[in-house]
Amino acid sequence: MGKKLELWGAIGTAVYLLVIFTKVFLNFDAFQALKLNELGDFLAGAFGPVAFFWLVLGFLQQGRELRLSTDALQIQAQELRNSVEQQSIMAAAATQQIEAHKATLLLQELERERAISPKLTSIPGSRRGGGDSNIYTSIQINNSGEEARDLVVSFEPSIADVTSVALGKLLKGATSRSIEFVYPVSKEDREGTCTIRYLRSDGKYILEKFDYKIPAVKPFVYIEKHISFLP
Repeated sequence: MGKKLELWGAIGTAVYLLVIFTKVFLNFDAFQALKLNELGDFLAGAFGPVAFFWLVLGFLQQGRELRLSTDALQIQAQELRNSVEQQSIMAAAATQQIEAHKATLLLQELERERAISPKLTSIPGSRRGGGDSNIYTSIQINNSGEEARDLVVSFEPSIADVTSVALGKLLKGATSRSIEFVYPVSKEDREGTCTIRYLRSDGKYILEKFDYKIPAVKPFVYIEKHISFLP
């Protein structure tokens, strides 16, 4: 479009000047007789339209360039939006990969924890009544996992006079320790928390929390795991 405007402008200017020069040539005697002020008026009148013509062409050219610049800016803005969307997609994918990697590491850590940890369970022991209206019973702490050292079992509230018992070591595999209780007969259920603390094979102290319950109608000590692997 710009080259066409320049071409048509050059052609129009050439034709116009040709007409002017022809007119001057045909009336050359009258042209020579012009005074200076008349010559200035002639030149202004002759070349004024040419200047105005090129002014219009320049205005049209600037409008075209402005449109092209606007179109280029719109294209750049669209490309920028596309780039931002692509970056957002890539960032979301990277975040998902990081979260997946974290989840994998967490699962691996949990598997490692399970592999090196004891597996503690408990079962009620024998029970008998005494002539002194007391119950004589026990619980058995079993380990079917890795070794546990410095094992201490605590009860809150205490069961009769048993608050904390040190059981020492539970070796790897099927090993167990018993805790004896002597408590008075009661018509109400008794409940509390049993905490088992031990040193794991990796040198880390672990707390495992259990809920204990002593039903009045069947006075055995029952322990159920509540929270485990608390540092």
